Amino acid sequence: MNVEIQRAVKERGITRLCHFTPSRNLAHIACDAVGVLATKHLKANERLVYNPTDLARLDGHDGHICCSIEYPNPWYFALARAKEVLFPDWVVLLIRPDYIWRDDTLFCPRNAAAGHGRELKAGIEGFARLFPTSLTGAYGKRLERGSRRLPSAPTDNQAEVLIADQIQQRDLLAVAVRDEAQARNELSRLRILNHETAFRFVIAPDLFEKYRLSDFMRDGIRPPEQELT
Repeated sequence: MNVEIQRAVKERGITRLCHFTPSRNLAHIACDAVGVLATKHLKANERLVYNPTDLARLDGHDGHICCSIEYPNPWYFALARAKEVLFPDWVVLLIRPDYIWRDDTLFCPRNAAAGHGRELKAGIEGFARLFPTSLTGAYGKRLERGSRRLPSAPTDNQAEVLIADQIQQRDLLAVAVRDEAQARNELSRLRILNHETAFRFVIAPDLFEKYRLSDFMRDGIRPPEQELT
């Protein structure tokens, strides 16, 4: 455990990690005690439910699970959803922040696929590189960290945190969905499998709107989220 990172996480008000996935994967996560597994640990039959974008792993670290701090990467999340035509519903898994200060966690200040993972670093140095005053992002664009930016949000919306091997089911704080109708549908499917109590659902439409989410982070505002009751 890295105490320096743990302290920095608390100072920045970071409350969680995020990992987005097609909602069809919820049944597997709910029914299997292992939780979320990195690509290389999935059995052949499990790999069939994951889309090719997840399996490509251009960062070269298929033993890690791609996550982001506090909110999903709005641009890549939108791209992944646009590529999925058969299963349009997606969810955002909200994960305990404890994984951030594990010694085997890796950090990238931009999308980890850039340079095939060469910018990934572990430890406090890697974590600190998520929050510079400025950096060069995708397509050579210069990104500046404004004074109002949400302290918990990395400078680049596409910054990644890679978690080694597995995220335990018990470490999933909640599942964020677009609206109440989706939440009810997900809950009904889990009820059929007798796993309706596996997750807490929150309704967070702004997490699914790339421009709105980006604006919230830039302006230092936390998007509203409502727990399903």
